[in-house]
Amino acid sequence: MKDAFGAGPPHTVGVEEEFQLVDPVSRALVPAVDGVISAGNGTNLVTSELSRSCVEMVSPVFETVAELADSLPGLRREVAGMARENGAEIVAAGTHPFSDPTEQPLAEGAHNARIEEEMGWVARTQAIYGLHVHVAVPDGEAAIRAVNALARRVPLLVALSANSPFWRGSDTRLASTRVKIFEMFPRSGPPPAFHDWEDFDRHVETLVASGSIPDYSWCWWDARPHLKFGTVELRAPDVQTDASYTAALVALVQCLVASADDRAPEDPLFIAENKWRAVRHGMDATFYDFAAERSVPARPLARDLVEELRSVSQDLRCEAELEGVLEIVDRGNGADLQRSAFEKNGSLEGLVDHLAGATVPG
Repeated sequence: MKDAFGAGPPHTVGVEEEFQLVDPVSRALVPAVDGVISAGNGTNLVTSELSRSCVEMVSPVFETVAELADSLPGLRREVAGMARENGAEIVAAGTHPFSDPTEQPLAEGAHNARIEEEMGWVARTQAIYGLHVHVAVPDGEAAIRAVNALARRVPLLVALSANSPFWRGSDTRLASTRVKIFEMFPRSGPPPAFHDWEDFDRHVETLVASGSIPDYSWCWWDARPHLKFGTVELRAPDVQTDASYTAALVALVQCLVASADDRAPEDPLFIAENKWRAVRHGMDATFYDFAAERSVPARPLARDLVEELRSVSQDLRCEAELEGVLEIVDRGNGADLQRSAFEKNGSLEGLVDHLAGATVPG
């Protein structure tokens, strides 16, 4: 398989943020993505996803997370301006609090048509909104080491990033409803335990030869090599309402990729067990270390990981952004903040207003 690994310097970063498009009066989802993209006048900043009520912001590539953090609010304002030209607001949360996802029309195009044909009804549930983090790596072997390093930390990353407690008008009692909805897709969840690049290459080529997938991009694992961009891509997080939370997560991911070693991959079944705990309980989760045979609560685990990665963050010049992980630990993740806002204003429409204001502060 052709790839772009090593085309640029290692450990540069970029993000894809998937935003809800909502009607400012009803606060419901609105299928306005075609107009939003047209308003971009050919810019590469925005693109469509499966649902027409979603617009994806594709950031430039940044050398440091600090540069990304400085640019992200302005990028969001630019996308918000395109949306407002088409009578919509952007909202950053993993699920819409009350709109029925299955009523959202799907975006046009051959790729989406094939997904709808392949997935059937499941495709119509996917009005969900994620954060994808890309970190450049020099070659395929480095990509596999990084995928394995991220996979081990997916449960904690989900706990930190969970931001979708409400769905179809109800509190699901999950911290990340989006994760479970997306896991209806095949080849989602923790990646297989690849030992090297040849292992990954053989796996993908077998799936292609069997007719299961057209190419590697149909492997929608929580972490995967992205051959076209020459990166490792983390796909597990919900999109973050607060742009500073996005920067904190990107710093954590960059540090994990930069410090990835040759440790054997962890059993995906054990990762999935802890991931479920994160999906259900967020930062209140207690994870089980299957190797050490002990339980570890999410909050001290996050604090210890930040301390462990401190020297790496200094080398990468993202120490301040990595410290933002501790703010999530202390302040609460997006799901915690959504529930708190709902308790204060008492309506899901009011919650959408709160989320819109926090996505692009005035």
